[in-house]
Amino acid sequence: TTTAMKYCIILAACLLAVAQARKGGRGGVCADGSKPTCADGSAPVKDGDKSTPPCTEGKPRTCADGSTPTRGNGGGKRPKGRCPRRERVCCDESTPPCASGDKPVCDTATQC
Repeated sequence: TTTAMKYCIILAACLLAVAQARKGGRGGVCADGSKPTCADGSAPVKDGDKSTPPCTEGKPRTCADGSTPTRGNGGGKRPKGRCPRRERVCCDESTPPCASGDKPVCDTATQC
């Protein structure tokens, strides 16, 4: 029973971590990577009550750098190390599939 209790606690901690990670991914991101603020310059209030808006004007849409907030990971940038399949190249300068059998990379200058 002690082992079962430990597994339950570990499972609950993992589920909580996943929920927090997903919650943090919502909302807008400014071009410089910062989070937008309310029009009056105050930080958005996130109290968990979805019936109350985070700002008096609704969603925070003001970026310090003057950009417009976008959803996702910083304005549509690809995650680090990723590029479209059509842009991948081989370190041995052949075209994919690579003659050497290696996987194609995004940038031969930094990844070969």
